[in-house]
Amino acid sequence: MRQNKNRLLSLMIFFAIAVIGCGTDKTTDILKQDIAYLKSQIADIQKSNTDMEVKISGIENKLQHFEDKSKDLENQLFNLSAKVEEGPIIELPVEEKAAPPPQPEVKEIPPPPKEEIIPESPKPEKIESVPVQEKKEDELKSLAGLSPEELYKKAYNYFIRGEHDKAIANFRIFLDNHPEDTLADNSQYWIGECYYAKKEYTVALSEFKKVVEKYPKGNKTPDTMLKIGYVYNELSDKKSAIKELDDLIKRFPKNKAARLAKEKIKNIEIGK
Repeated sequence: MRQNKNRLLSLMIFFAIAVIGCGTDKTTDILKQDIAYLKSQIADIQKSNTDMEVKISGIENKLQHFEDKSKDLENQLFNLSAKVEEGPIIELPVEEKAAPPPQPEVKEIPPPPKEEIIPESPKPEKIESVPVQEKKEDELKSLAGLSPEELYKKAYNYFIRGEHDKAIANFRIFLDNHPEDTLADNSQYWIGECYYAKKEYTVALSEFKKVVEKYPKGNKTPDTMLKIGYVYNELSDKKSAIKELDDLIKRFPKNKAARLAKEKIKNIEIGK
C-alpha cells in the first residue's frame, strides 16, 4: 500500500513537470507550487511511515514480554493444578482418650511405730523404658491399619505442609501395603516430588523412573515424564532432558504436560 501511494505521487510529479514546458508562466508557477506541495506530502508520508514502524516494533517487544510472563504463569499454574487434583488437605480425626475412672478416696492410716533398722547398701533402681524399635513398629501397625484413602491423604497432607520426610515414609508404607491400589502410581510420583523439592535430584530421578516403569499406563505418566526432563536439566544433562521431553510430546501430544514440555525445550535451547 505504501509503495502504491509513493508511485502515484511520483507519476503526478512527472506529469506536472511535463506540462510545465507547454504552459504559460502563470500556469508554470501554479504547477511549481503544486509540485512543492506534493513533495512535502511525500516527505510527511515517509516520516509517518517511519514513526509507524517504530511503534509497531515497540508493540512487538511488549508482546514478547507478555508472552514470556504468560509462560512463567503457565508453569506455576501447572504445579498448582497438580496439587489441586489431589484434593484439599484433610485432617484425620484424632482418637479421643477416655477419661480415667474416679479413684476411691483413700483414708490415711497412721504409721506403725518406728523400729531401728540397719541400713543396707542401696541397689540400683531399674528404669523401665519402651524400646525405640517397638515404638516404631507400633506406629507402622497403626498406619497399616488405615484404609488406602486415609493413608494416602495422611501422606499427601505431609507433602502439602512441606514435611517431605514424613510424606516419603507414609507414601512408602502405602506402597508396601497397597501395591495394586489405583493410588499406587500417585504415591510413587509424590515420593519423586518430595525429593525434587528437597533438591536431591539424583534420588528424585530414580523415584520418578519407577512411575514410568511400574505404571506406564497410569494417569501420572505424562507429569512424571515432564519432571524427569526437568530433573535431567537440573543435573545439567541437556541432551537427556530434551530427549525425554520429546518422547512426552510424541506419546501425549494433547496433554497439558506436552505444552509445558515444548516451552521447556525452547528455554533449554536458548540457555535459560
